[in-house]
Amino acid sequence: KYKPVALKVRPVKTTLPEEFHILRKIEGDPLAGMPEIPLDPPEFTPKGRYTQECKEIIDQNHSEDFLTATE
Repeated sequence: KYKPVALKVRPVKTTLPEEFHILRKIEGDPLAGMPEIPLDPPEFTPKGRYTQECKEIIDQNHSEDFLTATE
C-alpha cells in the first residue's frame, strides 16, 4: 500500500546548526602516495571477461578519432 500524499514528509528550508557542519582537515598532499600511471599503456592481452571478441566489437563501434592522442 502506498503512502497518501497528505502524509508525505517534506523538507524544511533552514540553516544547518554549527554542530552538524562537516569539517575537512586535509593536511599535506593527498595525491603524494599515488602511483604514477604509464603514458604508453601495454598492448591488449585478453584476460577475464574482456576478451578479444569484446575488444573487436568496441573498436568497431567507435571510430579512430573517439579519443584524442593524449587520451
